[in-house]
Amino acid sequence: MKNVTTQSRCRINGIKKKCVSPIYVKPTVKRYFFVCPQNIALMETPYILDAVHFVNDQGNAVGAFRTFGSSGYTNLFINGVMQGSGLYQINSKSLTLNPTGEMIYEGTPIIIEAIGFKLLKKKR
Repeated sequence: MKNVTTQSRCRINGIKKKCVSPIYVKPTVKRYFFVCPQNIALMETPYILDAVHFVNDQGNAVGAFRTFGSSGYTNLFINGVMQGSGLYQINSKSLTLNPTGEMIYEGTPIIIEAIGFKLLKKKR
């Protein structure tokens, strides 16, 4: 992703010029992948998947999920379908799937996408 800067019109000494903000947004994206080795029944109690069972974009095992708090957001995809935020919770150590009465079948991919934003000052 490209960094985004804001542009506007401003007046310097009475002359209209294009001004670029000295601040830009730097996004960070982290993705985590898991393929169910067996059926997961989401019947009566929450189901917890520890972060150590996931791999990152490079296929390496992860020890923890990156979370961004109020400076970002997290999406969960099960079998390629984004899930509503009320169906799960994510913290740095685990993904918790709430009981829905549904089954996640063996071989189903589960993907977590964490996106964070940081405001940085542009170097002059």
